Amino acid sequence: MRYLSESSAVGALRRSASIEQFLGPAFHGDRRGIRWVSIEPRRHAHYVIVLYLSWDVGGEHLRDLFEFPPLDPEAENDGDVLAEVDDAVEAIRIAEQLTDAVRQRWANFGVAAEDYLDYVRSARLPDPLTRQAAIEVLSTLLASGGGDDRTVSWLLDGLARRTGCLHFTDMIYWPSDRSWTAEEIIDHAWSCTPIAL
Repeated sequence: MRYLSESSAVGALRRSASIEQFLGPAFHGDRRGIRWVSIEPRRHAHYVIVLYLSWDVGGEHLRDLFEFPPLDPEAENDGDVLAEVDDAVEAIRIAEQLTDAVRQRWANFGVAAEDYLDYVRSARLPDPLTRQAAIEVLSTLLASGGGDDRTVSWLLDGLARRTGCLHFTDMIYWPSDRSWTAEEIIDHAWSCTPIAL
C-alpha cells in the first residue's frame, strides 16, 4: 500500500522516519515545477515541516525528487522550513494546514516519487502551455471528468496556477449565471496574472 494510515504516519515520525507527500504543480515565471512537503524528525522529538519547490525536469526514468534543481534559480535552499513542532500528530496537522497536503496521502520517505510518476503520466501540463493546449486539456476534463480525483485536482491546480485565475474552478463547477465553454474559461483565465508558486 502506497499511503500511510494516520497511525502509521505518526508511528513513522515517532520512530524518527520522515514522511512526505507530493502536492502537484508549481510555476516560477515560465518555468514548470512541482511541490512536495515532508515532515522530518530532528533531535529532541522535534519535527520540521519542509516545503520543496523544484524545477520539473524529471520523467519516466528520472523521478528522484531530491535530484531536481530548485524551481527558483535564485533560491538559496533546497526546501523552505515552514514550521518546527514538538508533537508528531501536531506536525501532520500543521503541515496540512500550511500546504495542500491531505491526511490520506502521506507516504514513507521516497514514495512521493511514485505520485510524481503518476502526475507525469496523467496530469502534467504541456510545456510550454499555449492557449490552445490549455483549451484541449480543459475540454478533455469537461468531456470525460478527467479521471481520478488526484488527476483532476492536479490538472485544475496546474491550470489555475499557470494562468493565475483564482476562480478558475468556480467557472467550471459553480457558474453564477451560465455554463462556460472551455474556450471562454481559458480566455478569461489567460487574462489573469500568474500565481508565482
